[in-house]
Amino acid sequence: MSHKKNIVVYCGSRRGEDPAYAAFAGRLGEAIGKGGYCLVYGGGGIGLMGITADAALACGAEVTGIMPRSLIAREQAHLGLNRLIPTDCMSDRKNALIRRGDAFVILPGGIGTMEELFDTLSYIHLSDDPLHQSPVIIADIAHIYTPLQTLWDNMVTAGFIPARESGLLHICHTLEEITALWPPPSTL
Repeated sequence: MSHKKNIVVYCGSRRGEDPAYAAFAGRLGEAIGKGGYCLVYGGGGIGLMGITADAALACGAEVTGIMPRSLIAREQAHLGLNRLIPTDCMSDRKNALIRRGDAFVILPGGIGTMEELFDTLSYIHLSDDPLHQSPVIIADIAHIYTPLQTLWDNMVTAGFIPARESGLLHICHTLEEITALWPPPSTL
């Protein structure tokens, strides 16, 4: 029996000001679907979240959204997903996303996206499971995350992130760089 790998995507519920963000989100969703992966994400139907999900669905991907019941009640959920998993709170949502990830891709987003990124990095850093070393990939579209790269490098240089863990975070500028870091799409 084959198991498709999950690409977890963290991104904004807004589109952002630069059209490059939305264009890249669509291309990422297409790559997930055409590559034979499953998309797992926050379940929203708006902003970059909706664009990524719609593109993945259009290319045949199985798409799972994970969303707190309170946001579902506010009608923010994408209604066309293969599966929508309700959670009690945002913490449960993040934990469910992290547990499902074979690779994590961070598109532009706001406070929630940053929280998901750092929770994921912390989980992988503290994990006793050597098999859960999923790549954490930043999509540095239009250089939105360049300051984060500088901060990360400064934290390594200052000794707050061990040098052996400096490679936990991958900063990529192209879709090809991102997909090269993904595991093979399925396992037997």
